[in-house]
Amino acid sequence: MIPEQNGSDKTSLLEDVKKQLGHIPLIRKAQFLYSYLAFLILFAFFLLPDKGFQDPGGLLLVVGFIVLLLVWAAILFSDELKSDTLKIITAFGILAVLGWLYYRYANARWSEMTELFFNVAVIRKAWAYLVRGFWTTLLLAVSAALISTVFGLLLAVFRSFNNPVLNFFIILYVDIFRAIPIIVLMMVIYYAFPYMNIRLSAIMSGIVALGLNSSAYVSEIFRAGFLSIKKGQIEAAHALGLNPVQTMRLVILPQAFKVVIPPLVGNYVASAKDTALASSISIVELLKAGLAQKSLLANPSPLIFVTVLYIVMFVPLTRFSGLLERKMGASRRQINV
Repeated sequence: MIPEQNGSDKTSLLEDVKKQLGHIPLIRKAQFLYSYLAFLILFAFFLLPDKGFQDPGGLLLVVGFIVLLLVWAAILFSDELKSDTLKIITAFGILAVLGWLYYRYANARWSEMTELFFNVAVIRKAWAYLVRGFWTTLLLAVSAALISTVFGLLLAVFRSFNNPVLNFFIILYVDIFRAIPIIVLMMVIYYAFPYMNIRLSAIMSGIVALGLNSSAYVSEIFRAGFLSIKKGQIEAAHALGLNPVQTMRLVILPQAFKVVIPPLVGNYVASAKDTALASSISIVELLKAGLAQKSLLANPSPLIFVTVLYIVMFVPLTRFSGLLERKMGASRRQINV
């Protein structure tokens, strides 16, 4: 992204252009850009056809307006003198205009679509059932995240000791649980374990299956974080008399956490979406609740609402991960300086 230009920088760039070409091009002048925009506004108000037009001339006018709009946007975006803020606002404005054009001229059945997919009355009827499914999904996701983090971290720590026998069993565990499909793992724990006199509830079976599967990935994430630490720091810790456990706790772990947070959050999101597989062992989680209400009410609106809930849950989590990564990266650079 081009940095914001202050007044003196813009004047300097403009003078450079004038020296190279002997004049300032017309398309670089603000008057031209705003005059062009005014023409587009007048075009939209007085020349665009009414909704539901049938003649080819109307289609030609709509296509011509879109082409002129995109040309205006290209002129604006190619001008380094224009601020990034203006370009961002313009980008969203163009998307809004294109959306309005599609809404106006697509002849789509918007009312029928709203009634079928965004029916508030249907969602209200399914609300209580969907809320129970949401809390079940949240319980599965959070519990599995806690189990996988603790167990995966322990596996990575034990593997860092480089004991050949211990490493053999850890690698075997990681390979097996990354290879087994989660749905099979759930069904084995819930249906097969009772024959071994190990009886777990459906919820507990789902949590254990998700935790075991996710811990295999978490252990590899933490191991990659440990390997990112420079050997010189570990040797310095040993020279100061720190034993392996102290070195891990005071030197390696604090730095590794800064490296592993983004992939760790990504793994949590993937594991949380895998909670939908818990329906295979009779758990009514969020997606299962949406599907059940869709069938019961003969309307897909509950399923659309479930999708919105997934977005509301996971998008802020990934954005928070990026923010945390930037903050930790900045603090790490300050320490290195």
